[in-house]
Amino acid sequence: MPHGPFKNAEHQENISPDQGRERELHFNYRTEYEREMREYFEGRQARLNTVATTEAPDGRILDWVPVESQVPGGDIADPPPSDAALMASLLGEELPAITPLGESGAARGPAGTVPIPRKRLDQLGYTKPLKQYLQKAPQPYLSASAYPLPEIGGHAYAASGQPIICFGGEGVLSCFSPYTETSDDFSLLQIGLANHDRNNRQTVEAGWQESQDIYGDWVPHLFVFYTTNNYTAQGDNLGGYNQDVAGWVQVDNTIFPETTFVPYSVRGGEQRSITIKYQLWQNNWWLQVQGRWVGYYPARLFMGNESVFETLGDHADHINFFGEVFDSDEVAGRTGTDLGSGYMPTSGWTWSAYMHNLAVQTDRAGTLARYDGTAGVFESDPDMYGIEPHFGNSDNWASYAWVGGPGAN
Repeated sequence: MPHGPFKNAEHQENISPDQGRERELHFNYRTEYEREMREYFEGRQARLNTVATTEAPDGRILDWVPVESQVPGGDIADPPPSDAALMASLLGEELPAITPLGESGAARGPAGTVPIPRKRLDQLGYTKPLKQYLQKAPQPYLSASAYPLPEIGGHAYAASGQPIICFGGEGVLSCFSPYTETSDDFSLLQIGLANHDRNNRQTVEAGWQESQDIYGDWVPHLFVFYTTNNYTAQGDNLGGYNQDVAGWVQVDNTIFPETTFVPYSVRGGEQRSITIKYQLWQNNWWLQVQGRWVGYYPARLFMGNESVFETLGDHADHINFFGEVFDSDEVAGRTGTDLGSGYMPTSGWTWSAYMHNLAVQTDRAGTLARYDGTAGVFESDPDMYGIEPHFGNSDNWASYAWVGGPGAN
């Protein structure tokens, strides 16, 4: 099925004078949005200490910067002990999804540098102002007892969640390329950790996401996201996606936020997956993907540069594994955007998306326990998207769930 049109796509038909004026106004808004966003992202790129520029096998332009140039004083944190072999062992009949820089012969920057992807400014739709572009979802505060979220502002969920004091979590996410109805829509699978102690929801999140309006194409990408303030404000050291705002510190030279995953799973065929793990280690929220420590969010982001123990900088009180779809409402009616593979959970192996070997870290030393997301199982639109939990399972997948759906299709 082909992807839907851009929000501002022009069609060749006769239009009335009133329609013409409306389109002219829309075009003017688009022009202003493009100017604002180009100034913002080109300014961020200009401030990088770039020592080399390469093109990845998927065509993405990468600027390579000294790893220490990302933090004041150049003091890069040390990652947790590696458990790459253990994470790889979680894959059964699946194969790992491959990132472009993991391919043989992929061009890289000098030793000691890390890649920062350039925003694909010529391929974005410019359908919203910069402030709205940087945010994930403007949402009112919801207490821990209300987690996971109901559908708010066009966001639909097939979710699971466990309220527990914890310090990380891990699992395996299947990686499909879902159909998204318009350039404004997105579809994702992710892990999320949250803290609600001060009546102010804070999160670190990661997974794969397909969103033409964010990445400039129609394929799944690794994403990271954080909020310090319940999604109410975004910007440097406040919250946002990937490296669109300051906060994330990149340390790996192969996997990075916005990287693609190719090949991805085939419906009814070969299955590709991503191992993913967050761990709070020595005052940083570290992310591991495919057995590699990719980078981290400093705990100080959530503490306000103070020693505040009732924040995500000290611990999480919820862990969640879920699928999410955003419907921009640009097409009338309920969205046709897929979640996961686009098949409902009852379709099972090779057809439905899945999340398996889900675990929660229960102490600061790294102890892992079976994830039990039963308390947070939630389907905002059960006839469109579903989740089938198996959190008490005893086979090789341990705690797992099938998840996905075709939307209104």
